[in-house]
Amino acid sequence: MKTSTFLTVLCAGFTMLAVTLGAEEKQKRSEVSDYPFWNSPKRGYVLAFVPGLNATLLLTEAQREQIAKARAEMMRDAAVQAARGISKSDPSVTAEQREKARATLDTAMTRLREQVNAILTPDQKALIEKINAAHAAAIEETGIVYADKFASVKADEAARKRIQEEKTQDTEEQFLNKLDGILNEGQKTAMTRAAEEELQRNARAATAKKSLK
Repeated sequence: MKTSTFLTVLCAGFTMLAVTLGAEEKQKRSEVSDYPFWNSPKRGYVLAFVPGLNATLLLTEAQREQIAKARAEMMRDAAVQAARGISKSDPSVTAEQREKARATLDTAMTRLREQVNAILTPDQKALIEKINAAHAAAIEETGIVYADKFASVKADEAARKRIQEEKTQDTEEQFLNKLDGILNEGQKTAMTRAAEEELQRNARAATAKKSLK
């Protein structure tokens, strides 16, 4: 099967995904490229499966501003800030306090997702569902292929690590192939551009981190 320019660009830059932007830099950006629109069966709501994925939604400037505002308001909420301040390692914090903090954050996130859901159009929400399904299918299909490989190296930790890396790469390539059949040309162009920008930011962040050592 011929690899499209869209897949070539994304796959070529995939190895840079391990280099992520720091939390502070993410918070400084007013965009919503780091908003968790996506859902993984075992992990719940997650960040984009691959670089630039959020751009496929083709959010308008008004939508981006509304989502960014809703998220900022949630983060400024006094109850949310107090809950986020609860230390997981502080022995003086009781289990009841931690549970209350967790419930507060869960409620806040649910409310935020409802606000974002109201901002998105029906077509955007439908696209999210299609992409979520494609990613879940890629995980399942690749898992079946690699099941026997993992079983054959149970006692070899190095081999298991190598196979896991291969599986991760194959899963992502499988997902990108499925994505190529879902997105229109405008969505592919937006994703490719956003992915390139994200990889450039990651490279700059990695360079800056090295210079501090």
